[in-house]
Amino acid sequence: MVPIAWHILFKDKLRLAISVSGVALSIMLVLLLDGFLTGMSEQVTAYIDNTPADYYVGQKGVANLQGAGSVIPLDTLQKVEAVESVASALPVFAQYAILDLHGKKVTTFLIGYEPERGGGSWQLSAGRTVESADEIVVDRVLAQRHGLRAGDELDLLGRPFRIVGLSEGTTSWMVSMIFLRHDAATTLLRAQDTTSFILVRSGEGAVVAERLRASLPDVNVLPRETLLRNDIAFLAGTFSTPLRMMVLIAVGIGALLVGLTIYSATVERVREYGVLKAVGMRNRSLYAIVARQALGAAVLGLIGGLVLVWIVAAAIEYVWPQFLIAVDRGSVVQAGIGAIAIALMASLIPARYVGNIDPARIFRR
Repeated sequence: MVPIAWHILFKDKLRLAISVSGVALSIMLVLLLDGFLTGMSEQVTAYIDNTPADYYVGQKGVANLQGAGSVIPLDTLQKVEAVESVASALPVFAQYAILDLHGKKVTTFLIGYEPERGGGSWQLSAGRTVESADEIVVDRVLAQRHGLRAGDELDLLGRPFRIVGLSEGTTSWMVSMIFLRHDAATTLLRAQDTTSFILVRSGEGAVVAERLRASLPDVNVLPRETLLRNDIAFLAGTFSTPLRMMVLIAVGIGALLVGLTIYSATVERVREYGVLKAVGMRNRSLYAIVARQALGAAVLGLIGGLVLVWIVAAAIEYVWPQFLIAVDRGSVVQAGIGAIAIALMASLIPARYVGNIDPARIFRR
């Protein structure tokens, strides 16, 4: 049955090429959209992922890092440090700022931190971390897009700062991070004696969280994992529904193209199927021939889709480095399952047609 299926599938190479191309484009689109969602989530949570902390202490009612702004008194730091089982605590001032760069409005995310405690950039492509109040570290992608480099001066909200380093992995399609000293950030935004979050480390787990909540009832104490989920739900979750709808549409288009190819090939070879049925081949075996044709086209399309997504993702990240297309092993497995689903859906109508063939009527024509 396999040779018969391959013979029919490869009989019309142009039709097969169109079918495989359709599946490849569908698989590519599915992987690109899924990779964009995964990359978006990784970018949104990059700071949390790379800054050691077990708990985030912030303003009451604020449940994420990059959503609503959190403002708490800076002396909360001393109160947190006084709680039993707190190993370390560091203040982080995090606020959005819109800059005017080369006549364009650019949204940035300012991270004010104390270098001696931590909470700043975790990877540099050039330069060093900040030391004085007039120094900043700028995201490399932001710097590249606006012709900035270490040693240049950059105006932040009317105040000049010197770029001393370029950070890696601190951008997204929406904002790029800029790191500066905590006191410089609060002075710049006229929020002296405040901070946004206190990042707490402790080996006591939930015990220290209960102690923090008991000692500081006016703040919100969030586990790191909860903050991660909230940020993903707030930012990436906004775009997930329309993107997943596009994925379903792509799968449907792929199934339609393969189905049309297999159906037209089946109709053209109705006499051959009639002969097979006349010599005793059961419908189950005929269904297998049709399914193998669809599966063959889908597998070829999957291979083509994987090659295409690798090329297109690399091109997108080269031209627009603020976008991250993260295609992981799980996505490839899902694409393989999707290809099988496309094959099964595509074989339904042709299989039904084959099952209804009457050999006697075929030979009377």
